[in-house]
Amino acid sequence: MDNKLNRDQWYALDEQMSRTPAEPGAEGEPGQHFQLIALLNRFGFTPHSKWEAMKLAEELLNEGWEETPT
Repeated sequence: MDNKLNRDQWYALDEQMSRTPAEPGAEGEPGQHFQLIALLNRFGFTPHSKWEAMKLAEELLNEGWEETPT
C-alpha cells in the first residue's frame, strides 16, 4: 500500500477500530462499521463493504504513519 496516513489520521483510525466489532453483524455498538467507512472516505479511501473497510483499516494501521514535515 502506498498511501500512508499521517499521525492524526492513524490515531483516529486506531480509535475507531477499537470500537468496531471484528465481525460485521457481531454484537457491539450499532453503526460502527459505517463510521469506519465514513472515516476511511474522509481519508480518501473508498471501501465498498464492511469487510473491505476492515481489511483496508488493518492494512493502513500495519503500515504505520508518515511524519509530516514541520
